[in-house]
Amino acid sequence: MTQWRIARALGSAPDLSLLGPVPLELDPSWLSSRVNGVDKYVQYFLLGDEYRPCGYAPFFVHQSALAYCLGETTIFHIPVLRYTIQGGPLCENQALLAGLFKPLSETIGRRGVVFFEGVRLGSPLAELLTSPDSAVFDLFHVVPYGPAYTRRLVELPAGAQFEDYLRTLGSKTREDVRRTRKNFSVKAGETVTLVRYTEPQQADELAAALAQVSRKTYQYHLLGLGLENTPAHVAHLRATAAGGWLRAYVLWIGKSPIAFGVGYYDGHTYHGHSVGYDPDISKLQPGIYLHTEVMADLLADGIRRFDFLPGDSLYKQRMSNNSREERHYYLIPRGWPGTVYAHTLVAVNLLSETIGRLLDKTGLKERIKRMVRVAAVKRSAGEN
Repeated sequence: MTQWRIARALGSAPDLSLLGPVPLELDPSWLSSRVNGVDKYVQYFLLGDEYRPCGYAPFFVHQSALAYCLGETTIFHIPVLRYTIQGGPLCENQALLAGLFKPLSETIGRRGVVFFEGVRLGSPLAELLTSPDSAVFDLFHVVPYGPAYTRRLVELPAGAQFEDYLRTLGSKTREDVRRTRKNFSVKAGETVTLVRYTEPQQADELAAALAQVSRKTYQYHLLGLGLENTPAHVAHLRATAAGGWLRAYVLWIGKSPIAFGVGYYDGHTYHGHSVGYDPDISKLQPGIYLHTEVMADLLADGIRRFDFLPGDSLYKQRMSNNSREERHYYLIPRGWPGTVYAHTLVAVNLLSETIGRLLDKTGLKERIKRMVRVAAVKRSAGEN
């Protein structure tokens, strides 16, 4: 019987043609580019022949923590070694997918955890992770991480042009887009320029522009999610550009960067990883203007699929034309100490969700969120 086996390193690039298109997040070269420290590595699991496998599951392994949160506040965390895979394994015969979990459990040890990021609901993997009688539950506690969410996409046929894209949007959105594009340059007061960054030698300029805009956003001040101009970030941008993946955009008004979009592409798909804009010009709708400029540029180069990645928002709803439902899952080993970790995580998540529903019902959650974001933007303006 064909079994899954461990391959800590790939001696040579395997032939993955039996598995269909390999998404960027599972590409061996892309994963290798993320190994930028001695405490990080990629753990591969292969099914069948080493050089032409019929199953492929790469996990990015790094030191992390199980965070126990009430809302957006972490009350405590537990260090773990985390094995992460985005989407899920590739398998020619989905009936053989269940065989992955025994060698996976033997590999991660008692203090390791597995994180399946963005599992498509209704997929064979989702069925394994949600069916209590599956082999997974004999080995792991399966703990959903956050609620199910909608992943937004733009999907267009080959040869599609910008106007074709606009026609797939709602009528009100189309009107708003056309009005925004028509008025943006006029109201900006200075020359508006969109610069595309794809080359290694552009990394320093890009990192500086990203940091200049990012420091003004509420994400930077409130969530600590800003992009800094550090040697490590510059090296990452340079490496992804050298690999042929980087495709970042910065929108300039005069000599000042005011909005950015950082993404990576493979084939016909663009993955939009980070966006941000100067809140001082929010009335001009820089996010919509930038996205439509980016879409026009992508389509001109034959890139016809825009992946907004996990997380939903009104902006993504308006600018997408397709979607799918996904969810994240933690797999925590049964036994000591995993069972304690899992039961505590379930209890804290339940308490957090209960409080969140009560705040939603009274309208306080949105009001608090709005007040905190406004305060963060004002603090940003004061510091800049």
